[in-house]
Amino acid sequence: MLTPEQIEQQLKATADIIEKGIKDINEKKATKKEVSDLIDDRTKTDKEMLAAHKGSIEQINTGLVEAGEAIKELQTQLRNVRQIRSSSFIEGSRYKGLLSSPQEAKAFALLCILASTEDTKVASKFDWAKKQLDAMGIDPYRVTDSGTKAMTGSSQVAGGTLVMVEQVPSIIDLLETYGKLRANATVWPMGAGQTLIPKVDGLLTMYVPGEGGAITQATPTIPAITLVPKTLCGLTAYSTELEEDSLVALGELLAGLFARSCAYYEDLCGFIGDGTSTYFGFKGIAAALLAVSSTIASIKSLVVGTGNAYSELVLADFEKVPGILPDKADDGNAKWYAHRYFFWTVMIRLALTSTSMASEVILGAGARQKQYLGYPVEFTQVMPRAEANSQICALLANLRQGFVLGTRGGIEIAQSEHRYFDQGLIGIRVRDRVALNAHGVGDTTNAGPLCGLITAAS
Repeated sequence: MLTPEQIEQQLKATADIIEKGIKDINEKKATKKEVSDLIDDRTKTDKEMLAAHKGSIEQINTGLVEAGEAIKELQTQLRNVRQIRSSSFIEGSRYKGLLSSPQEAKAFALLCILASTEDTKVASKFDWAKKQLDAMGIDPYRVTDSGTKAMTGSSQVAGGTLVMVEQVPSIIDLLETYGKLRANATVWPMGAGQTLIPKVDGLLTMYVPGEGGAITQATPTIPAITLVPKTLCGLTAYSTELEEDSLVALGELLAGLFARSCAYYEDLCGFIGDGTSTYFGFKGIAAALLAVSSTIASIKSLVVGTGNAYSELVLADFEKVPGILPDKADDGNAKWYAHRYFFWTVMIRLALTSTSMASEVILGAGARQKQYLGYPVEFTQVMPRAEANSQICALLANLRQGFVLGTRGGIEIAQSEHRYFDQGLIGIRVRDRVALNAHGVGDTTNAGPLCGLITAAS
């Protein structure tokens, strides 16, 4: 039996091979038929593999593969990383890390260290970290209405959690690199535990009353979008050796870990969350669309595919999706959202059957931004990669109009030396308080800005 990681690697290899095949067509090293046959061969092999490892695939699709022994594995990795030195991120004078400079990575690590409790055992470390930040010209204090307060790990109200003023732009950049939902949706800063946003949803009914006639009063439809934040929390640890040996490496490790983890779960819940505990009660785009009606053919924001298998989908199915997208949503922000494997093995296979579509995908194969039927494509790795009945396999959506991601505060960090004291590790907790609302799914009469393609029920 293959492990989930090996399955993922094989699917990624298929997508890479097909992408190379498309480039070969452009360079006249291969024909469209050769690449189409390649796609058929690879997908047949992958389909057999997925069928043989159905249990593992279900784990991948729900994100459970990242659970279990994650903390223990991470702790082992952290012990190994302590051998890394700052120089490993610098080649000559050119910095190769995630943040904008090695100084910023060091500052990020220092701010994480500074988020520890005011225990006498760590007072010297606290003072040392503060002096290092002072020397870099960074003010490590949080200013509130009641004055300036030192940051400790005991109370958020008393400045307990770290708000990284200087580091926030870099963390946002990382979130937008890996979080397609946050990068494309409307991000709404929340000022309370629950926020209501008015939404104009329709037009006024107009009349011609005639001379002296009374005008019938029309009531506008203005529902409210409700944002109720929930706190995504993560707990990890790093070794004291790593802290002592390489602050740049520590900053790199923590910044990447925080950004990728928060962005992954925002995408997971926002795109495919079904409201269950697996998705922390969040209902994402797919579930909101399916909630419109128990009969998928009645949902105006969805096009029902020709069949329930990916091999039965036809190009005309995808061509219908832009047709149902409301004109007001076609303002330049509408994009396709699909798994990378689905794009290369299904959407590209169909595009090669059309002369005009083939030119679009072949010429754009080497471009950073892929195109399909004239719309940009965003690879969203939480979307489905294995076929199923009544499955929303691709979205054509204007997230700016149809989805709100509410934020309450920012990424908050707190630290403790006590939880893993016997292992010589420093515990660090991350909090990301967000609200998700997929409001633009339309109804059984009109489509909304969140449209998609769904496979047949059987």
